[in-house]
Amino acid sequence: MSPLIPLRPHHSLCIQFFIGEGYSPAFTEHLTQLIDRFRADNPLIILTEGCDIVCSRCPHNRNGICENDEKVADIDNRSIRAAGLFPGAVLRWSELQHTMYEAVIQSGKLPDICRSCSWQDICLSLPADQWLR
Repeated sequence: MSPLIPLRPHHSLCIQFFIGEGYSPAFTEHLTQLIDRFRADNPLIILTEGCDIVCSRCPHNRNGICENDEKVADIDNRSIRAAGLFPGAVLRWSELQHTMYEAVIQSGKLPDICRSCSWQDICLSLPADQWLR
């Protein structure tokens, strides 16, 4: 069995809208590689609280703790509740992506769930055919 990949709930949304921008070149490259891996391998994801595989190259990660943890945890909580999921849930990447798409994006809840995210303008400006790539 392949190892479970820890992922914050809201990162399943971020990945659906990723267009190659990020906090730093190292972060952007890392996220691009993760997305390619998720698409190719459809790995098992475990929803986690706190820093995850995406955060491992984020400049806001301070020894496994996000500098913006309160704000980010709030986005995680709103997104996971909307999807009817819970921390510790294990899903294939494709299932998580589809679940979050239906529960958050298709339902029109994205603007509220991600209201405190500095990247939200990018997500809201992308056409719907960019989703579920």
